[in-house]
Amino acid sequence: MNIQPVLIWEAFKSAVSYIPITLLITSAVVVIGLFFGVLVAAVRTYRIPVLSHLADGFVIAFKAIPINLILVVSSLLFVTHFNGIASFLHLTVTIRDVSRIYVGIFALSFPAIAQMSEFIRGSLLSVDRGQYEAGYTVGLTFWQTFRRIVLPQMMLVFVPSLTGIVIALMKATSLVILIGVVDVMNGALKYANLYFSYFEAYLAAALVYWGLSLCIELLGKALEKRIGRYRGSAA
Repeated sequence: MNIQPVLIWEAFKSAVSYIPITLLITSAVVVIGLFFGVLVAAVRTYRIPVLSHLADGFVIAFKAIPINLILVVSSLLFVTHFNGIASFLHLTVTIRDVSRIYVGIFALSFPAIAQMSEFIRGSLLSVDRGQYEAGYTVGLTFWQTFRRIVLPQMMLVFVPSLTGIVIALMKATSLVILIGVVDVMNGALKYANLYFSYFEAYLAAALVYWGLSLCIELLGKALEKRIGRYRGSAA
């Protein structure tokens, strides 16, 4: 195989120009996943009546459905129902005014919430029940016990997992091509379509994803180090 470095470089430059879109989708999905993942995990961990069963069903459903299927179904629902919903809400916006990037964020948020909630729930369960009882015996309320005793311990377990989740979600953004959004992967392939240099394009995309993953790993390590220091000072 005759690999041409010039084509790798050109595909690399094309892919790099779409990094902001990949980071925008990844950041939004992570924030939404964390916010609702905490709620779902809390409902399931402390077995709140009715809601815990609904949360169980949500997590099981979105862990089982492939992400590309969620993207396609969300896009179809968006295309067929958005104008009707906007009209019902008396909004002047139409489907042509909304970027498909937001559809990608909406679709990817569901599996992100399911994954995040599983790891948060595991982190909560890693803290021994005796820690709650210790807080109650010295007069702390549930929230005081959670914030001062449970939260610092669960974060030590959760943060290493969070790094892996963020990297996985960042890589999953490459599927947004299914709904017409161009990101890093598809930016590299966009250039490859001109010269049929697909191997060079995939290699260039891999280099960009490797660089992004390395940055996320370094940020995760820094966060782990900071939380570890907090725990030491709290002790």
